[in-house]
Amino acid sequence: MKKTQIIIILVLTIFGSNSFSQKIWNSSLGQYAYNPAGGGMNDVGEITSSYYNTYGSANNNPFGFMLMGTAPFPSENFAAGFRITSESGGVLNSTMAEATFIYRRPILKNTKLAFGLSAVYNQLSILREKVYAQHPDDPILNGASSGFWGDANFGASIYETNKYYFGIGVYNLLAGRTNLLVTDFTNRSSRLFSFSGMYTVNVLKGDGKLEVKGLATSYFSKGSSDINYDLSSRIILKKSFWIGSGFAPNTMKLLFGIYFQNFAIGYSGGIGIGNTSPHTYSLPKHEIMLKIDFNNSKASRPQLSN
Repeated sequence: MKKTQIIIILVLTIFGSNSFSQKIWNSSLGQYAYNPAGGGMNDVGEITSSYYNTYGSANNNPFGFMLMGTAPFPSENFAAGFRITSESGGVLNSTMAEATFIYRRPILKNTKLAFGLSAVYNQLSILREKVYAQHPDDPILNGASSGFWGDANFGASIYETNKYYFGIGVYNLLAGRTNLLVTDFTNRSSRLFSFSGMYTVNVLKGDGKLEVKGLATSYFSKGSSDINYDLSSRIILKKSFWIGSGFAPNTMKLLFGIYFQNFAIGYSGGIGIGNTSPHTYSLPKHEIMLKIDFNNSKASRPQLSN
């Protein structure tokens, strides 16, 4: 049984710590995807969904779905957001629901400081039908059908709408204890820190905009840590479509998408580089994004300064 405990602990640690890094991070998702303070920055209501799939030809490959929405309150100092994710990989399935309250305050002429605080519900389960155990009655597996716990996320961001933002987010702030597995296990979630930034500049005599984004995440657990990063850039032409590229650990990304009235549809494809390049001959990672805003005009899209 001890070997079973060790294996499951390792799997849970890896799955939990990589819940951010598994994604490709489509550049148009917005800061709220990785910072609770990032909602409502465009001063319009938005609903975004995304689906990602990694190594689709492999059995039990990682995939996930996200639905999120943000909207400002009638008072310009407040906004709210929600995010729901469901991710599966191997024998594990993770579900998360987050509700966020955001406070914003002007600090310069066009610059605001925002704080976001989220209440979070997490559920982690082992898919018993995918587990082939030598001892099916092992108490570890019998107690591992499902675990759930509450937690909190916090973020701070300084931004100018459609121009730049820089922020930090802290996830699993309470390091909540789950009732997954058996009661003898501490089983606390690890805190995850995210650092994000974006900056834009006009190009092509005002017909386009170059947008550069960066994201770094790190978790710390019992003396161990892990750091992941994502860098990307895209050119938005005439507020109608975009194309770009990016890098993450052992991954190069290709990005493109279109705007249509109040819709945005985007795709990201990732291919292995570095140590993984000999083992990837196509695009093994995919993410599709659909965003709807509630201001049916080009003015609500990423703006170009005069």
